Amino acid sequence: MEMKIMYGALIFVGGWFYFYICLRQLIFNFTVAYPLISRFGKAKDGELFGARGAFRMNTISVVIWLVICVGLGFLVVHFAALYLIICFFVGALLGLILYIKKLGPRTKSNFEAFCRTYCRFVPDDDLRQAMNQCDFPKMRAALRALECDLKFEFVN
Repeated sequence: MEMKIMYGALIFVGGWFYFYICLRQLIFNFTVAYPLISRFGKAKDGELFGARGAFRMNTISVVIWLVICVGLGFLVVHFAALYLIICFFVGALLGLILYIKKLGPRTKSNFEAFCRTYCRFVPDDDLRQAMNQCDFPKMRAALRALECDLKFEFVN
């Protein structure tokens, strides 16, 4: 009985890691990357941001993380006992509940992650450098110099 509790606790932590590493990245791609790519892509008639390449890169990331998430979920469901499956998905659900407010494009950390990842698709050197460094005053100045009206508001 003690070993079952220990295995349950271990796979519970594994479920939390499953959410934190795999599902969170997949959620980031859908809730942060796609909306911000379309927002940057529409700015200044598409001259500000190479949305086509960014969309392709994000789609590849979504496919890869989807395969990883489904594969790991299948392994757990296929090979684990019922109580371990329940512990695994309860751990993943707890991870989702703990991080629900930190998901989405309006958090500063997610916007910084987007800027650092997708700055390579910006043709303007000043804006690209500001996005890579996540320097918001420089980003605003570069956007003003390009006569672009993108505004960013953060929740936290």
